[in-house]
Amino acid sequence: MNTLSRHIATFLAASSIALAVPGTAQADPMIGDMPGCRGGQGMAGPRDGLPPMIRKLKLTPEQEAQIVALHKQDAELIGEKLKLMRDSRRQLRELSNADVYDEGKVKALTEQGAQAMAEMGQLRARQHYQTMQVLTPAQRKEFAALREGMMSRWQGKRQGRPAS
Repeated sequence: MNTLSRHIATFLAASSIALAVPGTAQADPMIGDMPGCRGGQGMAGPRDGLPPMIRKLKLTPEQEAQIVALHKQDAELIGEKLKLMRDSRRQLRELSNADVYDEGKVKALTEQGAQAMAEMGQLRARQHYQTMQVLTPAQRKEFAALREGMMSRWQGKRQGRPAS
């Protein structure tokens, strides 16, 4: 695998991981862009504004309202970043199949996608921190246990797959 292919593969893998992070905004990130992506809830979760793991906690109505407001405040920005990432991936696919390779365009697209991914990561980190501040210490502990269980299940599924 040449260096460019490795860079593109790394970028695409990092993009996929970023999209799989729990607590995504309600942005319909990849609907219709890639085969196998589904509409409806998809990765965005229920349309009530609460991330799936947060829904499992015993929240007060006030906590629910605060968390929904936090997620709605960043949903448009996160949606824009996801669109930028999706568009740059699509354009990279097109460039990789073009008759003439344009290194400058490829570099610009990968940098654009990486910048959007970094900004989205920052938004999500802030959103997660703010969400955790709304929870009680007991709820934070329960959330950590739920997250650990989810990560263990995910790791278990990954171990059955061949390394790429």
